[in-house]
Amino acid sequence: MNFYSFKNHLLALFAGLLLLQGCATLRTNDTANKKTKIIETHIDLNNVVDDRLVVSLDPMPFPKGEVIFYMPSVIPGTYEYSNFGRFVTDFKAFDNDNQLLEVVRENKNTWKISEGKKLDRISYLIDDTFDSEDGKEIYPMGGTKIEKDEVFLLNLHGMVGYFDGGKEWSYRLSIDSPEDLVPFSSLQSVSHSPTKDVFFAKRYFNIIDDPILFSEENSISFKVDDIEVSLAVYSPTGAHNAEDFKQTLVDMMSAQKAFLGAANNTKSYDILLLLMSMEELQHYGGVQGALEHHTSTTVVFFEGIDKESLKTYLTDVVSHEFFHTLTPLNIHSEQVHYFNYNKGVMSKHLWMYEGTTEYFANLFQVQQKLIDEADFYTRISEKITSSKNFDATMPFTLMSTNIVDEPYAKNYQNVYYKGALINMCLDIIIREQSGGVRGILSVMQALAKKYGVDKPFTDNDLFDEIVSMTYSEVRTFIETYIEGETPIPYNNFLTKVGLELMDKDAQLPGIVLLDNRTPFISSTPNEDGVPELVVVGVNNRLEAIGFKAGDVLRVFNGTELPELNGPNASMVNQLFGSSFAWTPDQEVTFEVDRNGERVALAGTVGVAVVPAKGIGEMANATAAQRALRNAWMHNK
Repeated sequence: MNFYSFKNHLLALFAGLLLLQGCATLRTNDTANKKTKIIETHIDLNNVVDDRLVVSLDPMPFPKGEVIFYMPSVIPGTYEYSNFGRFVTDFKAFDNDNQLLEVVRENKNTWKISEGKKLDRISYLIDDTFDSEDGKEIYPMGGTKIEKDEVFLLNLHGMVGYFDGGKEWSYRLSIDSPEDLVPFSSLQSVSHSPTKDVFFAKRYFNIIDDPILFSEENSISFKVDDIEVSLAVYSPTGAHNAEDFKQTLVDMMSAQKAFLGAANNTKSYDILLLLMSMEELQHYGGVQGALEHHTSTTVVFFEGIDKESLKTYLTDVVSHEFFHTLTPLNIHSEQVHYFNYNKGVMSKHLWMYEGTTEYFANLFQVQQKLIDEADFYTRISEKITSSKNFDATMPFTLMSTNIVDEPYAKNYQNVYYKGALINMCLDIIIREQSGGVRGILSVMQALAKKYGVDKPFTDNDLFDEIVSMTYSEVRTFIETYIEGETPIPYNNFLTKVGLELMDKDAQLPGIVLLDNRTPFISSTPNEDGVPELVVVGVNNRLEAIGFKAGDVLRVFNGTELPELNGPNASMVNQLFGSSFAWTPDQEVTFEVDRNGERVALAGTVGVAVVPAKGIGEMANATAAQRALRNAWMHNK
């Protein structure tokens, strides 16, 4: 998984302050015709009441005793309790005569039917997460969206449950839909018509692993070597088309394929991009991002992001999710393979599942020349800075095995910072010890070859296995910095490749930011409860122009700000977004309310900077250090 807080955006962030015919891409297979225990499942997208759908499941007969039905509490890739049972209402069980059987709800995710031998089918209403109160607690990319005759995002873990003992049973899923909406999914398609689709899931994991998007046709498909890549886009206002992002994805996927080499054997990959409204963005508290699956990913972003910025975000986020095809999808422990959907039984290797993935998502871009070295240095230094917001002494393995509970859960986001940096250090160590020939990627390639989708490793054995194929220095690092409580001295590892952390002014992307990601204003309700844009801090240029913390912004470079509400979000977004194109010598004007008075401010844009720890090249770096850096960053 990868997610962005809305505050992490540059151009679209200010709006957030306002609080293939599709069937052509469906995978077909005749597995569903083989004799097996099958749960007949039905969803009718035409029958929507208050954004709720009816889900029915018809299992084969149970021989005796009680039957227990579950909705998942936790799902792969999210590392937190989601409790999807809370979106279920009107749960009913029927016998063969269509008579109701007694059902006891034992907890929010569990229902017990005592006369299980009589059970013919169950049905229930399912609410979506995009506009229900409880839905705010679910990541949007892992959520569900039900909008009659318009769009349906079916992350099936939020809609379809399983029977006790039946996680390995197959599912035949029939979906009735409006004629003008087409399905997009990597789930096996058994049959398709304009108003009915039948899918087959080999086991419950495939229900979890294969989301479906029903929307009007807006998709593309293309090949990158032997990988068939497809993208479907839902854009509420039609502002974005799938074709807009084709070249970006071609470049990105080609570079990833070249980077991974033999470690990747993915034959197809589907990207489901749902763009949400300002109201939905506010509903989720500004969170956006993507959730990985074996052969697809769901991506959710704000529709108001301009095309060029959205291309950048797609490169960063989708590349992260695609690298999950390596780990944990092809390299994973028994805890992941035999996933417990109702208890948080976690592996200790989040340093790899998310950390390696995030590291590769950045390393491949500099190796394949999608970004330059300076950009890569900036990304690494930002991760070092961000990691300091978390407990540096917390053993990563301990955090990983307890990640669904506090105090570990609040440190989760550090997997994208320290987790990536752990892999950087391991990469440098392996490069150094192998004379530049091998790195952490070669280790992942070897592990992928040994294991794969259907063969998990034993959680406690992985470190020994990695050390056996590398060096004793790797064991020392693992015991000290991954299993141990010692903060990582990043400069010691950067020095090996002729780099160092140094104090220097970092240029900001725009005058309206306090750092690379934080705006200088925040939406704050006044005494009457009306939201206003209040200055929360200033950089060197804002201070020179005359801004002070506490100012209420009224006029932005000559344009009076409208009332801060959803309908005006796009206009405000464009207004602030335009500031990123200002030149240093450009004159700008503003007006603020300060202590009950209107104050006019003016000045030149200049260059906004902040003190920061940056990564730079050592002036006295040796030839050996430079050669190791070249092997590390460019695989040469």
